[in-house]
Amino acid sequence: MTGPTPGAFGLAKGGGWPMRIVRLGTFSRFGHACICEAVDAAGRAWIIEPMPTGCRVRLAEPGEFVWSDLQLTENQAQAIVTYARECIGLPYDWRSIAGFVLRFWGAKVRGESDDHADDRLLCSEMVVWAYRRAGIDLAPGKAPGDVSPGDLDEFLDNRRRA
Repeated sequence: MTGPTPGAFGLAKGGGWPMRIVRLGTFSRFGHACICEAVDAAGRAWIIEPMPTGCRVRLAEPGEFVWSDLQLTENQAQAIVTYARECIGLPYDWRSIAGFVLRFWGAKVRGESDDHADDRLLCSEMVVWAYRRAGIDLAPGKAPGDVSPGDLDEFLDNRRRA
């Protein structure tokens, strides 16, 4: 993984109980994901991230995220960032968090829709939708609401092994 670039996605342990639930329920070291919107002159990343309070923009702390190393074209990066910007202000997808909890207890839960009909987002769901808009499928065959930050990490691991 490399440093932040516009369009790259970042993975973090994340704080708070929702991200702890995601880590536990998905057996992952990561509980949060974001998209890098821009990098300032000091190399700091401005990120877009769905949070329990809604999707927002903020400056990431140095070393807070592990960044994806996918080689994006300028058009792909622009499409990813444009989609992420469209998500700012959308509410959090608490139903998908509930699905992660149910999966932790062994239930088979699938996303209700793959067309983003409810306008609610999880962090990893936003990443999958943004990349699909750019023509990159990070989770083939999976509804975006079923994708966890750990799944994104696994995608990168599998890509490196190939």
